[in-house]
Amino acid sequence: MRVLHVEDTPTDADLTKRLCTRQAPEIALDLVTSQTEARERLQGVNSYDLALVDLRLPDGSGLELLTWIREQQLPLAVVMLTGSGDQESAIASLQAGADDYLTKDVDALERLPATLRDARKRFVEAHRRRARPLRVLYAEHNPADIDLTRRHLARHAPHIRLTVVSDVQALLARLPAHSRSAADFDLVLLDYRLPGLDALEAVKVLRAERGLDIPIVMVSGQGNERVATRAIHLGVNDFVSKHQGYLHQIPATLEKAWGQVELARERANLQATSERLALALAASPVVLYTRSLAARDLPLTWVSENVARLLGHTPTEMLQRDWWTTRVHPDDREETLARLNGLLKTGRMVHSYRFFDGQGQVRWIHDELDLVGTGESGEATGAWRDVTEPKQVEQVRETRMSVLDALIKDRPLADILGEISQRLEAIHPYMRIVIETQSDARLPAEPITTDASPVDWALPFKDEAGKVLGHLKVRYAQAHEPTPAERDLVGEFARMAGRAVAHVITDTRLRQAAALFDATREGFIITDLDAKVLAVNRAFTEITGYTEAEILGRTPRLLRSNRQDRAFYQAMWASISATGHWQGEIWNRRKNGEAYPLILSISTVYDSQRRPSHYVGVMTDISRLKESEARLEHLVHYDPLTNLPNRRLLQSRLQHAVDHADRQGHRVGVLFIDLDRFKTVNDSLGHPIGDELLQALAQRLSARLREDDTLGRLGGDELLLLIEHLERPADAAEIAESLLSLLEHPFRLPSGPEIYMGASIGISLYPDDGDTVTDLIKHADVAMYQAKEEGRCTYRFYTPSLTRAAKERLALEARLRRALANDEFVLYYQPQFETDSGRLIGCEALARWRSPEEGLVSPARFIPLAEETGLIVPLGEWALRTACAQGMAWLKAGFPQMMMAVNLSGRQLRNPELANEVKAVLEQTGLPPQQLRLELTESIIMDQGTEAVERLQTLKALGLGLSIDDFGTGYSSLAYLKRFPIDELKIDQSFVRDIPEDENDMEIAATIIAMARNLKLEVIAEGVETQEQLDFLRRQGCRGCQGYLLGRPVPATDFERRHLSPS
Repeated sequence: MRVLHVEDTPTDADLTKRLCTRQAPEIALDLVTSQTEARERLQGVNSYDLALVDLRLPDGSGLELLTWIREQQLPLAVVMLTGSGDQESAIASLQAGADDYLTKDVDALERLPATLRDARKRFVEAHRRRARPLRVLYAEHNPADIDLTRRHLARHAPHIRLTVVSDVQALLARLPAHSRSAADFDLVLLDYRLPGLDALEAVKVLRAERGLDIPIVMVSGQGNERVATRAIHLGVNDFVSKHQGYLHQIPATLEKAWGQVELARERANLQATSERLALALAASPVVLYTRSLAARDLPLTWVSENVARLLGHTPTEMLQRDWWTTRVHPDDREETLARLNGLLKTGRMVHSYRFFDGQGQVRWIHDELDLVGTGESGEATGAWRDVTEPKQVEQVRETRMSVLDALIKDRPLADILGEISQRLEAIHPYMRIVIETQSDARLPAEPITTDASPVDWALPFKDEAGKVLGHLKVRYAQAHEPTPAERDLVGEFARMAGRAVAHVITDTRLRQAAALFDATREGFIITDLDAKVLAVNRAFTEITGYTEAEILGRTPRLLRSNRQDRAFYQAMWASISATGHWQGEIWNRRKNGEAYPLILSISTVYDSQRRPSHYVGVMTDISRLKESEARLEHLVHYDPLTNLPNRRLLQSRLQHAVDHADRQGHRVGVLFIDLDRFKTVNDSLGHPIGDELLQALAQRLSARLREDDTLGRLGGDELLLLIEHLERPADAAEIAESLLSLLEHPFRLPSGPEIYMGASIGISLYPDDGDTVTDLIKHADVAMYQAKEEGRCTYRFYTPSLTRAAKERLALEARLRRALANDEFVLYYQPQFETDSGRLIGCEALARWRSPEEGLVSPARFIPLAEETGLIVPLGEWALRTACAQGMAWLKAGFPQMMMAVNLSGRQLRNPELANEVKAVLEQTGLPPQQLRLELTESIIMDQGTEAVERLQTLKALGLGLSIDDFGTGYSSLAYLKRFPIDELKIDQSFVRDIPEDENDMEIAATIIAMARNLKLEVIAEGVETQEQLDFLRRQGCRGCQGYLLGRPVPATDFERRHLSPS
């Protein structure tokens, strides 16, 4: 069962889901947290069986959603969740069309699975109850009563089809003259007072003279108990008095009478079948035999030849010593032998027992044995009669009568099906029976027997419409092919199970129909011809706000809202006068003054002379539906966070602007606005702050726009500005500059923080840069990315070369993704030497891409793209694992220990599981942690703040080293050097490249070395390419160096050959 769970409290939703997973895994919950989400899920193709709706939701009452579901006529059951003790809401839910409700008390969760299954069962049964037509011949001379009955049954019991006659003569003419002919009707509904022949006389004719057993229900005025007694005595099946509301009694009474007659017919058919079987058995052959009195065990001495045909054994087999005894059923053997041994005393034995025939099947044998003569020459003659079929017929009859009795007494279905299976197993002990109902039959799905062994064969049982309700499954103790008789017997029991299940379904449907009528949502009003109100229902008072006492005797003019003019009402009453009916949408006013829309249907009620006597109005409040339509329309076209036009509305307006510009001959500008570093705000301050920032930004930018301009949100941090009537491209640039100037001032958000936010803007123009909506937005997007690459907080116009560059970038990204899967990456290793001694102290692992298309691709091209797309994470994991494995391989080969340096990306550092992953790599490769050093840039560490401190400390606890790469190009703050657990600084090559020509670089390098010495940090200089640079660094006390002067990055084999020697 698929259930849409509408619940905004996470704790309640989680408890509900865990309970269903544990106790009712067949119930699949799909959670939404508001009415809006629920309606979106239910629109279109509905795949849910039931909606579980909390009464209190963030965007309104759950009753609103319930009302909408019923107005949409969606085929799903609804169960409401109300607060503990909130009985008024529970009643309101049922009146609004809910199938059940649950209060949120301590026992609610335990009852939930059963409540959901029962609600679904009631809902489906209510719809299926009307599938079986019931043909009723209705004798009534009063047109008003005929009309009331017709309309009542059409609304509440449409499966009851009336054929009306006005007198007894017409009634008798429509029914068969004798019982041998089939009637065209299932029941007769007879009014007591009919013109002409008395109704009771008609009953006498039908019952006594014609012998018809068609069910008859009589209707009469109140106080006619004596008439009812006579009617029942004459053969009327039931009697209905015309009390207030008697029309509601008629469908159930007709169903009951029809059911009782059907049961009686079933019994008669069963009795007739039993009698025919008895006659057939009386004429069937019997097996004759004789026994010798010479031996104590009275052995068989002769058996008639028909034993082979009747029991499947040859006479020769039967005459073997003790052969007959071994074929008697073990459960019957002791008693049968005792009776046989008593033959000499009694002179006669009459006994029935079970016997195995030639196929190993159990047969019931009726054995009659008489003593003939005495002494050794005496013998006993007997007859075996196969009474298996009569035995089974009797057992079947008893089972059928027991089932019918159980249905009348309303016993639980599980008990009835259990009795059916047990009685069939008693007939055939070698059978094991499992009765299962269909999961969609709204009945308990558990098998009645709990034997889970595979079944050998099964028969379906169905309802009258042919729908499968379940299966009766058979398993044999040993391999066995069922005989036709066995199949027939199992089929009979399957039909009993089907009748029982169908009866329970029908009974449940009737009960649900009554409950549905009591809880109807439509308001009813009945007036006289002067429009004075005679009666209203509860739904009417709930819709209008007027109590029954306040509205009775007054006219519906009290409800007018004055939104319809006099001509409207004149046309409405003209339609009622001409056709007797009017239906339409109008606006009325509630007691509290609120105007509301409704669908109103007014029908004329006529008396027996076809003169108008009353008016009946049916009203449906559609105010919530109207409100929902308006809200939905807004949600379809506007962003819910910023209330700006969304992508759909933007595209529509842009298309309209393009069409208009094409006719008028002017330009249209499209500005694609993307916030700079908005992700940093979300990651560091949280998404709620990001949402506040987007709202504040939308308000600030909207205030600067012209009336014809449209600012909308495409999604995330992307906005789009549509400028109509653009005279020249420079105007678009001026607007872009004005928007950027608005962002120079900080945003002071309601939650407290003050945030500066820049943006990059791409501009495309119509018709210069495209003639379709898609091209204009795409080209503005490309120009925006160019603005980002050129420094952010600026704008750029679209040019075709940008598109070419974007395509090349996409192609490179696609190749990069394939490269990782195709093992196109390799690691190069660049040596690191001790400056004073020249001793090899380590190496840095550097990723290289060997592309089949381009050869060796520069890291400057693919590393930034990998970082941007997120591919840097799997690439970094691969590099770390490969480098550690290579370092361990060198150790095992006997080469000297050295430090393996591996770069760590910003995305990797954001991973909360980074330390666990690094630890796993070290354990799996075996590399000692003290020989691994992870390198990070200053910007990576500073961007992540406190989280970086915690993650670096966790990494440091593993025993590995940490290094700041490219030191001096970022923040270069002493504060963070004190906070972070750093072991080493790497002087960026930009400060080494111009030594000794540039004195500033020499001072910077010397300062970094001195600062590291004071902080007890090691230092390695990158990019050492000349002897002068190496000498300067040695003099300054720099511990280590790497660069082309000392060794270029090379593959592992070349590194091993050039730089390693045995330890």
